[in-house]
Amino acid sequence: MKAMTLILPTLLLLAPSNRVALSAVIAPQPLAPIAPQEQEATSLSGDVIIEPGLSVGPLKLGDTRDRALELFPKKGEDQEWTNSCGTTLDWVDSTNPTGRGDLFIRLNKKGKVFQIESSTTRFHTGEGITTFDHAEKVANAYKDLHAYTLLTPPDPARGDRPLVFWIDKKKGVAFVFAYYPQERKRYLFKIIVFEPNKTFCPEEETISSSKWQSIPEHALEPPPELAPNRY
Repeated sequence: MKAMTLILPTLLLLAPSNRVALSAVIAPQPLAPIAPQEQEATSLSGDVIIEPGLSVGPLKLGDTRDRALELFPKKGEDQEWTNSCGTTLDWVDSTNPTGRGDLFIRLNKKGKVFQIESSTTRFHTGEGITTFDHAEKVANAYKDLHAYTLLTPPDPARGDRPLVFWIDKKKGVAFVFAYYPQERKRYLFKIIVFEPNKTFCPEEETISSSKWQSIPEHALEPPPELAPNRY
């Protein structure tokens, strides 16, 4: 997947422990002069809330492609591709002082935003939940979550274990957990916003795929019969 080339450095550099440890590993770097096309996107500090079923920062579900690119102008490092789930715009949050991340904007065939995925600490929910948080914080804030796993091939950047999704379909939000071997626990890899009670594309798969499997509520690991290579 093209997006993985950008995600790999992020996950290998950022350890999902506490914020003090994060700042020790990644010291803020002086920001380079901002080109005119980057001005708006890098001034998002006042609009960084993730609203389940509605928006990520200023970008809303149902917005047009033009609106998405107005808010997040395309830079040289950004990417775009199309697959069975539609078109993806990958905006790289390279000016985030706590470490670069990505915002994935999914567009349907009509060019409208139907799914937004944040894997950057720039954006957070109203409860303060953001990338690299632990599962306990999510479980305390959201009580009606159903768990799933995506049985894709092992990926070292995600701990060589399948991703785990905690989803509230009524609210239109999914929390995606990857595995961090050094801590021997899961951390929040990304937050996905989609239209409530509608379908969505987990990691560009459909939920009708045989790779998409339900697991027990609040589980953070798939059972051995689904992922035998985990043990």
